[in-house]
Amino acid sequence: MLVCDEAAALLLLLSAPLSAALLAAALGRRAPVLTTRFGSLSAGTGFLLAAGLAVSAARGEGVTIGTSVFVFGADRLAVTVLLLIFGVSTVAQAFAVRYLAGDSRAWWFTAGAGLLTTASAVMATATTIVGVAVGWTAAGVALCLLLGTYWHLENARDGVRRAGRAFLIGDSALWFAVGLIYVGTGSVTLTDLPASQLDGASAAVVAVLIVTAALSRSAQIPFHRWLPATLAAPTPVSALLHAGVVNAGGILLIRLSPLPSPMLATALIVTAGAATMAYGAAAMLVKPDIKGALAYSTMAQMGFMILTCGLGLWAATVIHLVAHGFYKATLFLSSGSAIARHRRLIALPPAPRLDGRRRLFSQIASAAMPFVALLAATGLLSTWTHTHAAEQALLLFAWVTGAAATWGWLQRRPDIAGTVSAAAVLLPCAVGYVAVISAITAFLAPSLPDTTVAPVEVWVTVTAAAILPGALATVRRSPVAMALRRTVYTQALSAATVQPATGGSPR
Repeated sequence: MLVCDEAAALLLLLSAPLSAALLAAALGRRAPVLTTRFGSLSAGTGFLLAAGLAVSAARGEGVTIGTSVFVFGADRLAVTVLLLIFGVSTVAQAFAVRYLAGDSRAWWFTAGAGLLTTASAVMATATTIVGVAVGWTAAGVALCLLLGTYWHLENARDGVRRAGRAFLIGDSALWFAVGLIYVGTGSVTLTDLPASQLDGASAAVVAVLIVTAALSRSAQIPFHRWLPATLAAPTPVSALLHAGVVNAGGILLIRLSPLPSPMLATALIVTAGAATMAYGAAAMLVKPDIKGALAYSTMAQMGFMILTCGLGLWAATVIHLVAHGFYKATLFLSSGSAIARHRRLIALPPAPRLDGRRRLFSQIASAAMPFVALLAATGLLSTWTHTHAAEQALLLFAWVTGAAATWGWLQRRPDIAGTVSAAAVLLPCAVGYVAVISAITAFLAPSLPDTTVAPVEVWVTVTAAAILPGALATVRRSPVAMALRRTVYTQALSAATVQPATGGSPR
């Protein structure tokens, strides 16, 4: 009886957003508010069902439905991604109820959002490479439809063209890889991939094709230009991008990771991820508009996600894409509030500048205190948690976040009391962070391949990433560094600028 209930839940989860899309297409023009609310309700229902399936998966109770090449299952990886997809979709569609109130294209957004949610859920739960590819392509089509919400704007049409070209290349590569896998192995089931008999040449071609598909969907170099061109769409569309679309590259690489991975494919993943991470971060720092900066920030974060795939840090990939998806979707939806807050802040008198000694103390303390807190947290929890390389990779984000927060606090309280209070907050936060990451990693472990990178390699990468900003900071005031900074700023701003098109501004 329990298995039947889980199967029904999975079937309803996949069909609910599709029914909302069909209802919006049929009745949306006559009842836009009703269909928009039904869309958010269907996504919310899917989120609750995904949470129930997550509880079942934690107890080891699996479920599958479907037949032939369209079989769907809800293991621990699938339910984690489903929580992201339906969570972001629920929030974005609920936001759109008021954001698109009175807009004649509200029904179009609801229909596209339902289709995108369904396609992403299909991709996450499919147990065959055909099902994964169908969901992958359908999600790309749905996104292009959403990007064309305001088709009368030239910027919107340009965004559809750019995304369509990138997706066409990536989707063609993926379907070609599916064909080669079937011809070479006679099977399309994901569980059969570890035993596949692809020879060296075929394995290399298939791996490169899959990497091409992942890079194109996640806006990685050389397919990076489509993402900044999507900002003419309504803001809820920018949030929906993070519901298993722009971060789908990591999901695809994880699901097809049992396939042989030649050195060429791994080198492509690592190189593209690292290059895009650096490019996106530089562009984000120079973009003057909030949504543009957020788009390039997403590009950089997806570069980190792809890089972790290349290193075989699968748990880090999943944790990062889920956390980043929720976080960045929220930032896009709150971009209007951020502009209003910035306007209020610039009206206030500037904060007093710290003298040289206090400024140096704040800089050193901001970098050192979070690092010490994380080391202490790792040591305190080592007796009841197993340290994974994925956890160590994610410590970099915790360190950067803690350093930024500590720096902001010490600018206001650059004294012993401020330092003690910062330390008192950092240690419990670090313990909580490490504990949560460890628990999620342990939950995902049965559904993920083994980590293929040694912990020392992760720490070498993290240490290099920490040393480089410090080295740059020490020479930033030299004449050569000042000239280089101006050059880099100019080049980054030029590279990050999508050629403007006429036709008005988006909402």
